[in-house]
Amino acid sequence: MLTMNWLMLPLGMVIATVALFFGLGGGVLWMPVLLTVVKLRPDEALLCTIVIQTFGQFSATISNSRAGLISWPVVKLLAAVGLPGVLAGTLISFLLNPLYIKLFLGLVIFFIAYAFMRGNDFFVEGSEQADMETVRRRGRPITAAASLLTGFLGVGVGDWLVPFLNMRCGLAMNRAVATCIALMLFLSAAAVATQLLLGRSVLWQVAIPAIIGVLLGAQLGARLLQNVSETRFKELFVLMLVFVATHVTFNAL
Repeated sequence: MLTMNWLMLPLGMVIATVALFFGLGGGVLWMPVLLTVVKLRPDEALLCTIVIQTFGQFSATISNSRAGLISWPVVKLLAAVGLPGVLAGTLISFLLNPLYIKLFLGLVIFFIAYAFMRGNDFFVEGSEQADMETVRRRGRPITAAASLLTGFLGVGVGDWLVPFLNMRCGLAMNRAVATCIALMLFLSAAAVATQLLLGRSVLWQVAIPAIIGVLLGAQLGARLLQNVSETRFKELFVLMLVFVATHVTFNAL
């Protein structure tokens, strides 16, 4: 009989609220917790991370879809290149030493924070529709690269695509976040299926309490997302990226 780690339930609520409010992949928050608090191996933590965040993304996507915040044409366009990227990233996670997963994670988040902060149109208000030509031309290679990291590190594409959809494609921040969460749902589900088919198993004593927590936290995060101003959201997003980058890199050293 499994002994559940119920510490994961409140942690799941907090992490899901934060991650799904900002549209960040759960990996940037879950991997340090699972590696340092639960003491899982990097490969175990990776699969648990993706399984947990899949449930949270599903819950938030339902709420965001009902609120009309998701740009489904963007999701469909980017999923076509994201799914192969996830499969490739999952295979890479089997080939490389798990130590590289932990070390590379911190470097990735620092780059994400830098890329977002250097934008020169930070205070421009977004619209309800994205520039689909820009999404098609520039969004697909970004998604392909970010999807590799979803399979390899559990880092969601939202970390990369939220700033891109807002600053380069003109999509409002709350809509950019909601759209990325929906896209991440499909990519996370594909990553989980691939890892299970290749023989990895989920530590359900860790995952189940966390899943209960994220299902609750996802709803709170989605409701906060629907009621925050554009400019304030961008400021909070930058602060969150800097915090995550610093925290993850420190724990990776």
